[in-house]
Amino acid sequence: MTTMKSRLTAGLACLAAGITMIGAGAMTESAADKAAQVGAKAPDFTLTDLDGNKHTMSEFTAQGNIVVLEWFNPTCPFVKKHYREDTMTMVNMQKDYKDQDIVWLRINSAYAGNSTGDVDFNKQTAKDWGITTPILLDPEGTVGRAYGAKRTPEMYVIDSSGTLVYHGAIDNRPDAAAPGDVNYVKNAIDETLAGKAVTNAENKPYGCGVKYN
Repeated sequence: MTTMKSRLTAGLACLAAGITMIGAGAMTESAADKAAQVGAKAPDFTLTDLDGNKHTMSEFTAQGNIVVLEWFNPTCPFVKKHYREDTMTMVNMQKDYKDQDIVWLRINSAYAGNSTGDVDFNKQTAKDWGITTPILLDPEGTVGRAYGAKRTPEMYVIDSSGTLVYHGAIDNRPDAAAPGDVNYVKNAIDETLAGKAVTNAENKPYGCGVKYN
């Protein structure tokens, strides 16, 4: 009986340790539940870009800008499909709105030491993909967790009042082959620019897991 009890205790301890390890590297459901919510004030943050410059989200909205956040990982095939020469979804959208008050920020929440968050690697990626707006580093995962970001690319649109008006996927095709025929983010931006409520304000994001520590 004592031996059986000891084995049971040891097994429960191992299970608990396993759960702890899983939680350390991923966003838990309870943490996601407490994260940014559509219709509420978006969490403010200050992050540093690849050149060491700091960017504060609320400063952009205070200037009357809509802010688009894109969770970013240069190695993720779901991200890559939107930067291929035959698609260029993200870069082309920025060009389409270049005359509008829109700020596009990419956030890389890979933990410190993870190769996908390496500064030089991200700089080279930006050059290769034609990215001209900031890639912000979030090595502690603080901002990613505040927003409940689980995937790359996971998208957020914040209006000029600082309210989160869209959260979810970039489009309606959740595979790595090609973009979908409905661009949720573009629709959200257009409706926000027109002073309308976003029709499809939230849906399930797809992509690779964010590399939290």
